Amino acid sequence: MGSFSAKLRVWNPSSPERAEEIEAMVDTGAAFSWIHRERIERLGAQVLRRMGFRAIDGSIIERDTAAVWVGSNGFTGPDTVVIAERNDMEVIGVHTIEGLGLAADPVQKRLVPTIGLALTARLEAKARS
Repeated sequence: MGSFSAKLRVWNPSSPERAEEIEAMVDTGAAFSWIHRERIERLGAQVLRRMGFRAIDGSIIERDTAAVWVGSNGFTGPDTVVIAERNDMEVIGVHTIEGLGLAADPVQKRLVPTIGLALTARLEAKARS
């Protein structure tokens, strides 16, 4: 998939007036979005927990996560993001993209609205089994 960047608005729901807008690479290989610590601290978002992540070289790195709200292309919602350190890239990951009901369009190089997948069984079909 070709790479492209997109705008993402990030804020703390308890202080929405302190929103930050970033332009970050869309990374469909990343589960979470990575937002620099300085931004998260300016937003006043609280650390949730520390998690391990496998880096591209195979090593394990640890980073804090935070709960924030995000928005892109008119869609908003709650999200968990990784607090990126100084040398980490800011990226928009799949958790954020799908949570907003968007998909990465590599041809148009933008995030576009999509229809989510639901794997459910109907109750009446289950009762007949």
